[in-house]
Amino acid sequence: MATRSLTQQDVQRLLTAPDAQARIDTMTHLVRDLESGELGEAERRLALEILQRFAADAVTAVREAVAWQIHNSTLLTEDLAERLARDVDRVAFPILRHADRLSEGLLLEILTEQRAAKQLAIAGRKRLSPALSTALVQTGNVIVITELLRNRGAVIPEPALTEVLDRFGAVAPVNEAMAARPDLSAAVVEKLILFVSEEIRARLIRTHRLSPRLIGQLVERAREAATLLLLKPLTRGEADVELLARHLLIRGRLTSALLFRALCAGEIALFTAGIAVRAGLPVENARKLAWDGGPRGLKALFAKAGLSNNLMKPFRVAIAVAKAMGYAGGDSGRERYQAEVIATLFDACAGSEEREIDDLLLQLFDQTSAEVIERAMEQAGVPFLPVGT
Repeated sequence: MATRSLTQQDVQRLLTAPDAQARIDTMTHLVRDLESGELGEAERRLALEILQRFAADAVTAVREAVAWQIHNSTLLTEDLAERLARDVDRVAFPILRHADRLSEGLLLEILTEQRAAKQLAIAGRKRLSPALSTALVQTGNVIVITELLRNRGAVIPEPALTEVLDRFGAVAPVNEAMAARPDLSAAVVEKLILFVSEEIRARLIRTHRLSPRLIGQLVERAREAATLLLLKPLTRGEADVELLARHLLIRGRLTSALLFRALCAGEIALFTAGIAVRAGLPVENARKLAWDGGPRGLKALFAKAGLSNNLMKPFRVAIAVAKAMGYAGGDSGRERYQAEVIATLFDACAGSEEREIDDLLLQLFDQTSAEVIERAMEQAGVPFLPVGT
């Protein structure tokens, strides 16, 4: 039988030695003896009492040593784990990172303390539930979020991943860590494509078995969606809208898809200015051709703007809805118009055999709220199933 290393001299050192290192040395012996199972019942009770005193020592270094010594030990009871987890950052770190004896409720409560070191410790735990992952995303700490994304044991819900991309997608460590995850949904991959480098795109192609052609389409679609989100603050007057349209044309971004998205989103002024700029016409002339020129007017406008005749039908349908509703743009009546135009387009064009029209219709859903889509599908007599059901 091994010689027991805990002695009365050790206990005396604990009670009287002012040196923190001496107490740490004693604690190391103590933990070893407790884990060996060779102490008698009375000795074990004494040792556990002493361990509790170490865990409440006035010197932080002693409490930190306790935490590191027992973070993966059977000596760590739930009460002791909670006490150490609520301690200062350096004491709590090994417990929060490694200890299994912590409830989800306690971890969520600790995250509300807004202590970055504790958040980082929790982000690296072996397993993280969707609730914990979401709470970590909501800390807004880029370092913590990056650690979370690198953690393969973390279950991160799609809305949390989307929130990360909306806030920090342009931050390279964030988008690189997300791109390395094997469990991304198609919707998240599509959003992620906009931010990552060519090298990371190549990795996404391999990981998710995407074709380079599809990647190119996703990049362009994501750019168009992002462009529309940025437009409204820049377009306070008609002159601003035309200047923006010219800028988009120079950048190669004034595509038929962006024009169609603007039209269906209720950004009528942008659609009109955009097609005018593409056609090389004054905005008022383009407006008359599109809105008052009938079938021939729109056809002539398409020809001058260099837009595909295959796409004329959905544009014509959307314009007809706006005219029938008396909608000329603006916030008033926008959602009602959006729902009506989506429903009408679905009814009029969904059976088309034109691939270009299918692609155009699909893009309507990229930046449209679920409520608007659901209402539109009800109007079209089609049951709406949200993504992921």
